[in-house]
Amino acid sequence: MINTGLVGSILATEPSYATLPLSLQFLTIAITLIPVSLLMGKIGRRPMFLIGAMSAFIGCSIIAYSIFNKVFSLFIIGSILLGFSQANQQFYRYAAAYNISTKLKSNAISLVLAGGLIAAIVGPEVSRYSFGLFPDYIYLATYICAALIQILNFGVLIFVKIKKLKPTNNSIRPLSKILMRKTVIIAILAASIGYSLMSFIMTATPLQIVNVCKLGDSASATVIQWHVIAMFAPSFFTGLIINFLGNRKVMLMGVLLYVISICVGVMGQTIEYFWISLFLCGLGWNFLYVGGSDIIAKSALPEERAKVQGITDFIIYIFVASGSFLAGSLHNNLGWEIMMFYTSIPIFILFLSILFINPREIKAI
Repeated sequence: MINTGLVGSILATEPSYATLPLSLQFLTIAITLIPVSLLMGKIGRRPMFLIGAMSAFIGCSIIAYSIFNKVFSLFIIGSILLGFSQANQQFYRYAAAYNISTKLKSNAISLVLAGGLIAAIVGPEVSRYSFGLFPDYIYLATYICAALIQILNFGVLIFVKIKKLKPTNNSIRPLSKILMRKTVIIAILAASIGYSLMSFIMTATPLQIVNVCKLGDSASATVIQWHVIAMFAPSFFTGLIINFLGNRKVMLMGVLLYVISICVGVMGQTIEYFWISLFLCGLGWNFLYVGGSDIIAKSALPEERAKVQGITDFIIYIFVASGSFLAGSLHNNLGWEIMMFYTSIPIFILFLSILFINPREIKAI
C-alpha cells in the first residue's frame, strides 16, 4: 500500500495511471468477495485462506518480475492476484466472530483487526530498508520480501483450526429482508465511506510526499506506518467501546476524526501535517469500519452469513476501488488541497445518515 502508487508512477505511461494497479486490486477484492464467501460456505474457511496466501505469494513474485523488466501490464496482473488474496483475508474477522456469544463478537472482530499492528510495524520498515537494495530496480527487493512474508502466513494458517459453519434450524430469510433494514444500510454506508476515504487519502499521500513535496521515501514510510498503527491499534479496545457507548456513538466519533483529519491535511505540506492528518484518518477508519462491521455481523444467522458478508463486503470494496482510482486522477489534475476538500462531501452525508439511527434498533438486531 505504501509503494504501489509509487511503482505505478514509475512504470505507467501516464501519471494519472499511477494508482490504476491499486484500484484494480481493490476492484478485484470487490468482484471476488461473493464467490470466495460462497466457496468458504462449501469447502470451509481454512482452505480458502491457504489459497489466498498462495495467491499473494505469486502476486508479489509477478510484481517483482514486472519491476525488473519494467512491464506495467505484469504489475497490474500481480496487483489483481493480491486483490484476490485480500478478498480471502476480509473473512478473518468473521471467522473469529463465528461460534462465540453475541456479546463477544465485537471484541473478536476488533482483536483480529488489531493484528494489523504487526503490519503497521513490519510493513513500513520492510519498505524503508529494502526499496533501494537494488539501485537499478527500485522497490524490487520490497516485493521479494513481501512474497517471503506470505510463506510465513501460509505456515501459520496450516496450524489454525477453523470450524465449518453449522446451520441452525432457523429458516433463511431473503437477502432483501436483511440488507434493506435501515440500520444495516447505514452500517454498510459507514464501513464503505470510512474505508473508501481512507483508501482515497492514503493512496494519494505517498505521491504527494515523495513526488510533489520531495520529502523522500523514508518520510512517506513513516507517515503510512503511523497511519496503519492508528488504523489497528484502537482495535484492542474498540469492541469494549462499542459495548459501552454503542455503535452509533462510535461511528459518530469516526466521522468527527475524519473531519479533523481533513482540516489538518489542508493546513500545511510538512511532514508534521501529513503525520497528524493520516493518523487521525486511521483512527476514523477504525471506528467507522469496526462499528459498521459489528452491526453487519450481528444482523445475519449462521446459514445467512456467507451471502450477507459476501454482498456487504462487495459493496464496501466497490467504494474502496472507486476511492483509490479517483485519488490518482484528482491528485494529478486538481492537486492535494482540492482533492482533500472533496472528501468532506461523503463525510457530511454519512453524518446525516448516522443521526437517523435509533440505538434501540441496533440492540434489536
